[in-house]
Amino acid sequence: MQAMVCKDRIGWRDMARRILIFSTDAKFHHAGDGRLAGVVLPNDEQCHLDGKGEYTAFDKYDYPSIGQINKVAKDTNINIIFAVLAYTDLYEELSKHIETSSFGKLKNGSLNVVDLIKDQYNSISSSVALTDNSTSDVAIKYRSSCKGDGPLQEVKKCEKISEKDVVTFELEITAKNCPASGESSIVAVKTLEDTVILDIDFLCSCNCPQTVGPVPCKNGGALVCGVCECAEGYSGEKCDCGDGDDGSYGPSEDQDANCKASEQDTKHCSGRGTCKCGMCQCHHEEVTGSYCECNRRKCKGPKGVLCSGHGRCDCEKCLCDEGYSGDHCNCDDRACRQKETDKECSGRGECNCGKCDCSKQENATYTGEYCERCLSCGTGQCNKFKDCVQCEHFGIGPRQHDCNSCETTESVESLDEYLINSKGFRLCTIEDAEDCLVNFTYRYVEATRLDQVFVQTGRQCPEAAPILSIVFGLIGAIVGIGVLTLIIWKFVTSIHDQREYAKFEQERAGATFNAEENPLYTPASTTTQNPMFENQLAN
Repeated sequence: MQAMVCKDRIGWRDMARRILIFSTDAKFHHAGDGRLAGVVLPNDEQCHLDGKGEYTAFDKYDYPSIGQINKVAKDTNINIIFAVLAYTDLYEELSKHIETSSFGKLKNGSLNVVDLIKDQYNSISSSVALTDNSTSDVAIKYRSSCKGDGPLQEVKKCEKISEKDVVTFELEITAKNCPASGESSIVAVKTLEDTVILDIDFLCSCNCPQTVGPVPCKNGGALVCGVCECAEGYSGEKCDCGDGDDGSYGPSEDQDANCKASEQDTKHCSGRGTCKCGMCQCHHEEVTGSYCECNRRKCKGPKGVLCSGHGRCDCEKCLCDEGYSGDHCNCDDRACRQKETDKECSGRGECNCGKCDCSKQENATYTGEYCERCLSCGTGQCNKFKDCVQCEHFGIGPRQHDCNSCETTESVESLDEYLINSKGFRLCTIEDAEDCLVNFTYRYVEATRLDQVFVQTGRQCPEAAPILSIVFGLIGAIVGIGVLTLIIWKFVTSIHDQREYAKFEQERAGATFNAEENPLYTPASTTTQNPMFENQLAN
């Protein structure tokens, strides 16, 4: 709501196409949800944003209703896109109740949001829709043929409209009830940029007396409260349609029948006019015919000119002047003729709206602006001799077992003589069944009515790939890479070990210790002196 009503804060321009994207993965709040927080005042549809762009009336006014959103969106010409990740059914149903909204589901991490905006913008920019604010006292019907093709239909929106296209709408306004106030009603019929104000006066009572005399009513009709009451035998808006014995129009049923082209027609005057006294009065100057069956707008060319200025319109069809064709006489057939010849497309194609569509004739394909160039005249005959050349001279190809049916061809060392010194020869280069290039030349001899074909003996064949060399080379490369890897690994580990050993020797040489005896150490052997043994020795 705030994004729509805060025009100055958001920066909505007056003549802009306004698109508002609502993206969420949750449900929406609506009128009544605010009561859970003690907020009971209905939304006032006013702007309540502070200097920082924050909503300041969240604790004062309730959420807006769907009807309020729809009303404000129409009043401000804002198109809403509901781009949601979840609750798609809910938002799709919501979109149906907001006239200027559309629905789309976000996919692949919202990557399709640009496509949703593009589709909505294209729909807005290429469509014309009428809306109104009429009350229940007035019923308004809209009719249009959109681009002018076909009868009027009850539509209030025309799509796929291009720039500068003219769209005509007809409005039928019916007073259903008299307003309680008895005053006139103001109805606004709007498009995106324009508004038409209709001031509708209701004739709810008739206080005028009957008036008989010099009034608009003819043939003895009386003007009663602004409406003609016709005398017996007459009808019509001004009593100018006779139903008498003179047979001019007949009964009213016959009058209606005279306004229909056939009994199967359900509408008078093809839906483009009004039946009056058995004759059709067409609504537009561009609609003609006894039954308003001819729409001159269908004869307008791309620039809006009848039959592009090169013909005349005969009941929705253009009768083109000489030298022009097309549905709207917008095709200049003279563009299909060369200056030096009067033949259309050189006699080798058809002229389609000023451009030649070249045809294929006897295996020859023509091209060019006037079908004057033959692209396949050489290549077509090359394909004709291709199989026989392979068969007769190289013993290969699809006809290698059926060479007898081929025309005689001759082998030569070089084709230069025939291509340089002789006339009428065409050079062909083909790829044979063994993927070799074969050169030959040919020409048609008018005197003998036979083809002369000269084939170059040498072929240009691609050299065979050295498979064994490739295989052994790959094996050697793999083995070499493995051995080299081992050598590198051994070299690296040896250097690492040498460094570690040198470091150990350095640390050991630098260590100094004092020689001490362990007090806890007990010798493995002990000596004990026997005193008695010494006495015995002495004796």
